[in-house]
Amino acid sequence: MKTKNNEKLIAVIGATGQQGGGVVRALQASSQFKVRALSRNPGKHRELADEVVEADLNRPETLKAAFEGEHGVFLVTNFWEKGTDEFKQATAAVRAAKDAGVQHFVNVPIEEAV
Repeated sequence: MKTKNNEKLIAVIGATGQQGGGVVRALQASSQFKVRALSRNPGKHRELADEVVEADLNRPETLKAAFEGEHGVFLVTNFWEKGTDEFKQATAAVRAAKDAGVQHFVNVPIEEAV
């Protein structure tokens, strides 16, 4: 989906980390996309992207609203957090993106990125 300015909206999960943060900066530098950073604590990161909204991979119900109007999603999963089930998190994100009509989805498991 395109925004009012005809820019495609891209969600970045993991935007507060190195990999996701780099993606946010690259997307913003391209000036082709509007970036929505997804965070468990959006109040701490208001200046991170064009939009910062609450979403938590461990609470799939938060993902649907976070993906509304998105053209694409970039997902970095978090394997080092105690009790994290990357497969479950990624599956929840894929399902929510599909339900929201997201056209492009990129998943980079963090151990692949390191």
